[in-house]
Amino acid sequence: MKIVMIGGGGACVVCGNTLRILGNKAQIDIYTRRDKTAYTPCEQPFVLRHTLDFDDMFYATPPWFEKKRLGLHLEREVEAIDRDKKVIIVNGEVVPYDILLINTGALPKIPDVPGLTGDRVFTLTTELKHAYTLEAIIPKFRRAAILGGGAIGLEMAETLVKQGYEKVYLIVSSPHIMSRHLDPEMAEKIEPAITGAGIDLRLSTSVTKVEENGNFLSLSLSSGDVIEADFILCAKGVKPNVDLAREAGLKIGVTGGIEVNPYLQTSDPSIYAAGDCMEGWNMLTGKKTLTALATFSNRTGRTVGRNIHFKNTIPFMGSLDTLGTEVFGNTIASVGLTEREAARNDISVITAVRKGMTRKVMFDGKPLWLKLVADKDSQVLKGAQFIGPKEVSRIAERVIILLGEKVSLGKISQYENIFSPPLGMAYEPVTMVSDILISQLLKEGIEVKWA
Repeated sequence: MKIVMIGGGGACVVCGNTLRILGNKAQIDIYTRRDKTAYTPCEQPFVLRHTLDFDDMFYATPPWFEKKRLGLHLEREVEAIDRDKKVIIVNGEVVPYDILLINTGALPKIPDVPGLTGDRVFTLTTELKHAYTLEAIIPKFRRAAILGGGAIGLEMAETLVKQGYEKVYLIVSSPHIMSRHLDPEMAEKIEPAITGAGIDLRLSTSVTKVEENGNFLSLSLSSGDVIEADFILCAKGVKPNVDLAREAGLKIGVTGGIEVNPYLQTSDPSIYAAGDCMEGWNMLTGKKTLTALATFSNRTGRTVGRNIHFKNTIPFMGSLDTLGTEVFGNTIASVGLTEREAARNDISVITAVRKGMTRKVMFDGKPLWLKLVADKDSQVLKGAQFIGPKEVSRIAERVIILLGEKVSLGKISQYENIFSPPLGMAYEPVTMVSDILISQLLKEGIEVKWA
């Protein structure tokens, strides 16, 4: 059997490795237009602030691919897929396949704004060429405007501050930062740290026009203000790169990603899709969604590898829209639905926001904020949001299982947790806030589901 993979992103590498771990002896070839692969794109902001070097991003080298018997074909552009002949066209060469994996990633979203083009408008994508460009231009300037209040926008704002920038504008069209993953009362707890670092944060604001004005750019804002910057970094999210799949006649889903079945097969059973180009679904609502995260790429890559080997017997679970980032000394972690998203899905919820501690101050404990969102009817968690020190990411990982397995608030309250004074609190935050939600149910005269 011959397996061909297009794209060279994490899903391809993980899929190939999964097949080899399972003992699959098929011929595997990966074709990518990139000149390098097997790196972690999420680390780029930290490379640009010199916390890491570019070399630190790579988790596999050419000898590793050789050892795994994975044919890696760099700088090879796939031009077309001929499904009838079961071949791909690569730089004019015809390459046959029995099974094909499409992992073509995503493209940056650029708002349709007059003047938002040219050699002073940049993006940061999964392709390293954009990071190399930014590495060269960042030292040349001292003023920047970042469009977008998600993780990349925030991380790059901190990067520029650490690089000594005199002025960094963060222009966010939503009323608060990270609107996909945080509710307003949680976002407002982190925003002072952003402005306190010297960031000029403009919420509920968008750019309406960009003009070149000598050596700088002039940005007209929806607020009526005009600001000046040496360059613009657009961090407004991404869209699936599906041109190759669409031209091959594969079905594209409602989100714009490649539609797949539970085994991640496309509308052609011989072709799978994985990673940023694939349309997934939310585990809690069942609704189709797009997830452009490294963990999603890895999970889908493993699922495809297992289904190729075990003949389509392992359904993909979906996504909980999980996100973690560290900005301005604070870790933000979000799992599942925000309160706002729950309302959009007509889920009646109860919520609680509380401040807690990782451990006592005498043991170097740090404060944290936690919000839990639970379904009032089923009494199971639907979402959690954390802000605090690094430890909150580990606490949030516990919540992932609680959400995915639909553990009731009553059962969460009864589970034990690891405790020693230097390690944590005897009454740990998730249990504490779950008990607060239980008390809300009791006050409303609702019988608690303890099992």
